[in-house]
Amino acid sequence: MLYIVLPAYNEAAALPNLLEDIAQNCAPIPHQIVVVNDGSSDRTQEVVDKYAMTHKNVHKVNHDQNQGLGAALNSGFQYVLNYNQTQGHLSENTGYKEQEVTDILITMDADNTHPANCIPLLCEAICSGADLVIASRYVQGGEQHGLSFGRKVLSWGAGKVMNYFLPIAGVRDYSCGYRAYRLSILAEGTRIYGPNIIKSQNFSGMVELLLKVAPLAELVTEVPLKLHYEHKVGVSKMRIGATIWGYIQLIYQTKRKKWSTVEWAEE
Repeated sequence: MLYIVLPAYNEAAALPNLLEDIAQNCAPIPHQIVVVNDGSSDRTQEVVDKYAMTHKNVHKVNHDQNQGLGAALNSGFQYVLNYNQTQGHLSENTGYKEQEVTDILITMDADNTHPANCIPLLCEAICSGADLVIASRYVQGGEQHGLSFGRKVLSWGAGKVMNYFLPIAGVRDYSCGYRAYRLSILAEGTRIYGPNIIKSQNFSGMVELLLKVAPLAELVTEVPLKLHYEHKVGVSKMRIGATIWGYIQLIYQTKRKKWSTVEWAEE
């Protein structure tokens, strides 16, 4: 089974197109979509509820207050792991293009900047033996459009800094949240680090998750992503200063092996 987790904060304008895009690109793949409404103040909850009425594979997790990207992903992971066990899918293989694969979890942004046509590529990579696959802007065929100069520098710089201090074989794009995980390694990660595997309260949480889960994977690889940030509706929720500080803390924590002792920067 394929699970797609969408952390959403005030994404009422973007979600309808994204959900339809996912439905079209995932038509041949058995899948469930989990939208985590992270305390949105717009119509996000209403949009998800309305869509779920006609699409039984769409689930909603609701936060009464905004808790941040990391907390939204933690909630999505726990929902999927619990649902998977309840439905009896864990450790059960499902067919995709006549191949036997374990359950897959994909994370992607809910702002319609991550094209759903990457989902089959991510699934194919898992089918071919990878445990963790990143949709990358920095491999051949990858592109990024519509990002501010500051965001481009931050993403590029984060990759260079992390690759210098904390290199992971096969990884160039450390910060992109569009990824596929073999569900068993996420289950193992939450067993080791607890249900709140992401501690960061800012966007550095994606790098934190990568650093925690990648050592559990036998093979980490990337597929090309054409990021279209100009499709985003509304303002960016990233706080660049807090994210940079979060990266510094990640390097410190990993080097000192103190994942739970550093106070995380808030957005």
